[in-house]
Amino acid sequence: MKKLTLLLIFAISISCSKKEIKIPTLAINGIQEVHDHSQVWMFLKIEDNDTIADINRKNTISSTNWIYNIDKNLPLKSIIPSINKLKHKHANGIHSKEGKHDYFSYSDTISKKLSFIEFDKTTFITDSVLSKTFIKENSQDYSNYNNISLTFNPTNTWVNDAKMENGEFKETLLQFVEFSAEGNQTMLHLNFNQNLRYKDYLLYLTQIQSLRNNAILTNNIEFIFDPNKVPDCGCD
Repeated sequence: MKKLTLLLIFAISISCSKKEIKIPTLAINGIQEVHDHSQVWMFLKIEDNDTIADINRKNTISSTNWIYNIDKNLPLKSIIPSINKLKHKHANGIHSKEGKHDYFSYSDTISKKLSFIEFDKTTFITDSVLSKTFIKENSQDYSNYNNISLTFNPTNTWVNDAKMENGEFKETLLQFVEFSAEGNQTMLHLNFNQNLRYKDYLLYLTQIQSLRNNAILTNNIEFIFDPNKVPDCGCD
């Protein structure tokens, strides 16, 4: 059974291709052991003055867990469409097996080990619909929750219609939850600007996951939006 060596790695290199991936570093403990895995590599590449993902998945096997090693400086718009396609292939391949997962990798500066975040249950919606519109259109599914929409841009963060200053996001979010819950479970809905870098996406994602408990849930649907197509995203 294949087992990933657990090391603190700030840059992972594939010697045969002389390419390098700088994976994100986070001060948070994650999953630190994954057996029976294949790896997907997403390198940063500049082409025609545009940042794109150069993907290598030649050695992936559908019957194994898949680990996604993604360069921390890639924007979400360069990686999410490919992640959606790869997740579909992994789940629906001829040799796919139930119980095999998809993981993001990162370097954990606390344990000094390579760690992983499972994301195979996540659905990425990329048609520039924000969660508040989605909730209205599917109100029957969310009427029993205290729904809070979070929007993450490269330069700011919003909790519902309130813009957050640096360093106060988690504290303010918990105040929102306490004020608005009224005895109901809270459902957090995540919106990410497609220009957000992967390292920032992963940081926000782990912050949100650290808040989850029986009273605070997270919608498995994540909205990746184009700010040019969403006039009320608070992207300025």
